[in-house]
Amino acid sequence: MNILMVLSQVEVTGAEVYAASISDKLIDKGHNVFIVSDTLTVPTRAKYIPLPLNKRRLYLQVKHLYKLIKTIRDNNIMVIHSHSRVSCKLSYIASRLCGVPMIYTAHGHHHVHLSKKLFPAYGEYTLAICENVRDQIIKELHWDKDKIEILRNGIDGSRYSPVHVPVKPEVPTVSIIGRLSGPKGDVAYKVLEEICIKTPIDASIKINVVGGMVIPERFKKFQNRVSLSGFVGKVSDQIANSSVIIGSGRVAIESLMMGKPTIAFGEATYEGLVTTDNYQKVLRSNFGDIAESGSWDTSHLGQDISAGLKMEKIPEQLYTAISNSFNLDRVTERIEYIYQSIYSREKYEIPVLLYHRVISDPSLAGKHGTYVTTRQLEAHLEYLHKNNYTPITFEDLSMIDRFDKDKKYVILTFDDGYEDNYTLLFPMLKKFNFKAVIFMVTGKKENTWDYLDEGRTFPLLERAQILEMNKYGIEFGAHTMNHVDLTKVEVAEARQEIEGSREALEDILGKKVTAFAYPYGSVNDTVKELVKKAGFKYGIATVIGPLAIHEDTFNIRRIVTHPDTNLSRFARKVKGNYLYRKAKRRATTANSIAAKDVTLTPVEVQSRRGGSKRTA
Repeated sequence: MNILMVLSQVEVTGAEVYAASISDKLIDKGHNVFIVSDTLTVPTRAKYIPLPLNKRRLYLQVKHLYKLIKTIRDNNIMVIHSHSRVSCKLSYIASRLCGVPMIYTAHGHHHVHLSKKLFPAYGEYTLAICENVRDQIIKELHWDKDKIEILRNGIDGSRYSPVHVPVKPEVPTVSIIGRLSGPKGDVAYKVLEEICIKTPIDASIKINVVGGMVIPERFKKFQNRVSLSGFVGKVSDQIANSSVIIGSGRVAIESLMMGKPTIAFGEATYEGLVTTDNYQKVLRSNFGDIAESGSWDTSHLGQDISAGLKMEKIPEQLYTAISNSFNLDRVTERIEYIYQSIYSREKYEIPVLLYHRVISDPSLAGKHGTYVTTRQLEAHLEYLHKNNYTPITFEDLSMIDRFDKDKKYVILTFDDGYEDNYTLLFPMLKKFNFKAVIFMVTGKKENTWDYLDEGRTFPLLERAQILEMNKYGIEFGAHTMNHVDLTKVEVAEARQEIEGSREALEDILGKKVTAFAYPYGSVNDTVKELVKKAGFKYGIATVIGPLAIHEDTFNIRRIVTHPDTNLSRFARKVKGNYLYRKAKRRATTANSIAAKDVTLTPVEVQSRRGGSKRTA
């Protein structure tokens, strides 16, 4: 995906470090990332595009908007991710004018203005870095609580880890790290006033202030007692060479990840020395930066410094909690998931179509009516060919860009493995040079669940036919041995059906089988776990499951084709937004009769299940 990060700051901020860290991880995953910002201090592999968003005169804002729109269009941006209050509205307007979905990460407290209530420009989804940020924007700005979740700052554990901490400094050192401008500058000043003037700490303790490009005049009164170094080298080096850190937000997180005793004091409140006991409370305020009501009472600061200096390192339990809460890989995976969800909802998801039998004469229809005629199927394939669709397989899925704007992908699946898939389907696929996926029942030679009458069943594919079709490019997936409902048999039997079908199919093909389709679309958590443990990469359902493929790759929803799926219906089903439009219609209908309904959001791990019909 092509992703645009939009920030606004004139000196290094936690939001900038966050955006740069996430950008590099996304680049590692194969995405293209661009950063638009006034400045960019921290190193990143993302392409930087300077734009002075902090200059807020109206005519300049218009110029910024024009350049932002040009950046989006020139770089084929697919998702916009705004990281600051200043950039949020411009990003929102640009996203709407360009038709590009947007998310917003709320890094701090929001000033309450009528315009923010009337014009909640947070896009499709909001990420709040802590509970207090989330609660404030819901309570005071009335943003939709169903479109907000907490996702904390991601920290690279390989860069901030006790492993990289040198021996304890020979001279006890207390470091105050953070900007010296604005509210954070007031915090640093308050700390120095407390420990240098009101209640001076022992003169043998070194006090180091790290922050700001320029040291403000008011801080120079402390220069005989304090080292005012500004930002020099890596922040991690400054942390490593300190005994106790005083900071908030990202600084406090990085310090704790390096095992350093840390005193949380931020723009909103003084939290004190971070311990296992107060950790959850401190998390809510992002280590003192955001609080509904807080206090700058620093009367316990000296005691907290003394307690911190006595600690060799933070407790193991606290370190584990920090590492889990702020794991950069986990945060990046969640953000990537959200990007894909909002893009697929707003733009396109690969349609996965479900077929069964192909018949030349309606008199051959079985009792379930799970068929299409040759005439009907050829019309479907002709439509795909004329409209430049590219049929792919599940084996292809991990090797393509699912959201490539220059491609229209579709996956054609056929369940059970009927002989007519060879005699009737295969020639049509070859005619259009198309691929498909056939889910094969491996323990039977003929169909016993969709027959014409007791004495007439439908034969399944033979080994030679499977090999010929697979050599051409048709993927074969497993579909149990005996076409059983896996949710209605004992776990041991379900496991045997799943693993046995995989083994039989791999024996025929001589290679690993990627996908498994649940007979009748019947699946639950136990069955999904069995399929995962059997070594499959994908589990394929029918009309249940999330609306986007990545949201649960072991419950991939399909779009059913029926004998009455004419060409106009087929065209709607392959458009790419069919499932989302169908879900919205269903929700609207339910609301219209005052039924209780589930709101579909783009980031639900499980989307609302649609319909009760199951397909053989």
